Amino acid sequence: MSEATRLVYDLAGCPPITAASTAKHLQDHPGVCAICGHDEPITADFDKALGKNFSDRSLLEGGTSRVCPACLWCCSGKPPATLRMWTIVAAPGTACQTHEKAFLQDTPGLSLINRANPQPLVDILSDPPEGPWVASVALSGQKHVLPYARVNHGRTWVVRVEDTQVSATSDEWATVRDAAMGLRRMGVPAEAVREGRPAFIKTSEQLAAWRGLDRQLSGWHRSPLLDLALWTVTKGTMQ
Repeated sequence: MSEATRLVYDLAGCPPITAASTAKHLQDHPGVCAICGHDEPITADFDKALGKNFSDRSLLEGGTSRVCPACLWCCSGKPPATLRMWTIVAAPGTACQTHEKAFLQDTPGLSLINRANPQPLVDILSDPPEGPWVASVALSGQKHVLPYARVNHGRTWVVRVEDTQVSATSDEWATVRDAAMGLRRMGVPAEAVREGRPAFIKTSEQLAAWRGLDRQLSGWHRSPLLDLALWTVTKGTMQ
């Protein structure tokens, strides 16, 4: 069960489901939602509303085949008006820093971003609020990520990245990302950073600098946390 969808739905302003082909499945049928676990008076049949091939369906709440309006809204829609295309950063009381092309705009506390503007994700992982917050990272735009995200509180967190749970603290994140950023700025390719290889190192001074930065990644090579850090390191963020 995940409260992440409920948090995002509330911050989005509890929007209605506008697609008639999806909304028609909602009925006065009390049931427990397979995604959030809430007992709701109005629900839809999960398979009919969201399809039998829904991403990682086996991970959802067993024993129920219903989905509530909040989770149905979060998991429905067609590109580009669908959450699955976007990396989501949600925290009540924070500013909206949504990408200009996202289908939701001006939603305080909720930002829809992508790799072109990863800073909101970097910021919340570095200095998260004590209150509830959620981050889910979409890599392909083809899978539903939000339903499997966790609601975090504070500096020890779990972030859903596509189909992987990444667990860390903000201090660990800062160490890993700063080292990854430093190595990428030296010209070391992302895959070499991930594997701990001194690729494109030409001088003894560069080798010494590489060793210092790579030492900070000890224990994190090939890890999901380093992969996430490298996802946020782009040409734009390296400038």
